Amino acid sequence: MIDRFYKRRKIHIERSEEAIEEIHSFYVALRNSVSGGDVAVRPIPISARQLEALVRLAEANAKIRFSSEVTLDDARKAISLLKKCLIEVGMDKETGQIDIDIISTGISTRQRSKIWIIREIIEELGKRFEEGVPFNEIVQAAKEKNIVERDVEEVISKLEREGDLFHPRPNSFAITKRPT
Repeated sequence: MIDRFYKRRKIHIERSEEAIEEIHSFYVALRNSVSGGDVAVRPIPISARQLEALVRLAEANAKIRFSSEVTLDDARKAISLLKKCLIEVGMDKETGQIDIDIISTGISTRQRSKIWIIREIIEELGKRFEEGVPFNEIVQAAKEKNIVERDVEEVISKLEREGDLFHPRPNSFAITKRPT
């Protein structure tokens, strides 16, 4: 029993060329898989952190077999496990694409973009409406940027909860000024 634990800790792992190529191909294909949308707001489906995890998973699989070489099969098993994880935890339900921002921040790239656009709308309209921007004005400006009313309501609610928006009067909103 102790011999097995010793071997797992002390074994030096080499990666086969096939395993390296398989992991590299998967990473590049997933990284380039994003389509549609504005280039500035395209989600990143996988980062270098997940690539490192993929290599560690493949190495762990080889260690379980008491092998000193990561094989193509080890790489494929690691890829399969990572895919399942990314789909379960990092899938943007709105777009059906994997978005690493969901895993790291809890907010999809698409949602972050909507928040940014609506904040910008409120700031810009705030120059015309000194006592707060009426909700219907925000909705109208958002529609021009292809954001539906339901999404405007969600973003405004989120910004209010976070203290970034307040109601200077009923049914109007203004950006909270933060001390610099």
